[in-house]
Amino acid sequence: MQIMKTFFYLRIFESLSYIVTMIYQVVSDLKVFGLFFTILIVLFSMVFAVIGVGNTNIAGDLADFAAAIECGEEDEPENFPFEEYDSIGLLAGNLITTLRVALGDFDFDPSQYVTLEENYLYWIVWLIVVIMTCIIFLNFIIAEASNSYQTVKDNLTALVMKERASLIAEAEGQIPDNYK
Repeated sequence: MQIMKTFFYLRIFESLSYIVTMIYQVVSDLKVFGLFFTILIVLFSMVFAVIGVGNTNIAGDLADFAAAIECGEEDEPENFPFEEYDSIGLLAGNLITTLRVALGDFDFDPSQYVTLEENYLYWIVWLIVVIMTCIIFLNFIIAEASNSYQTVKDNLTALVMKERASLIAEAEGQIPDNYK
């Protein structure tokens, strides 16, 4: 919240007013896209949860591997699959994993611990996630942000004057009535 207030007061300076105005405009234009992106991430993470990615309670290679480690039959590896998400739970772990895939951080470990049929399904869903979120959606957001920047640039003088007028009005509103 403090960063928003800092940006709000940075509009006073002429050289920073342009940047701050652009940031506000782009963020306000991208709210709908952010909501849609969040819905996509949640949807795809639920699909991965249905497949059983990272779930040691579902019969399969990952459950067998985890049981063998608990019984002491195998040495615990340095990087047990999905161990980075142990403290936050499987649902949040799937959300973060899906977000990482959507942003281009490809980790193929989950495909090693599902059955053959689930592996095929995993790769189909993974491909859809990459195409929908990483390729199409993020490029669409970049194009929309560029459009917002261009709109602000075209109307920059009017927007800066409007921002200054609102700052003056706020400053005058702070003056007690007996000093006016």
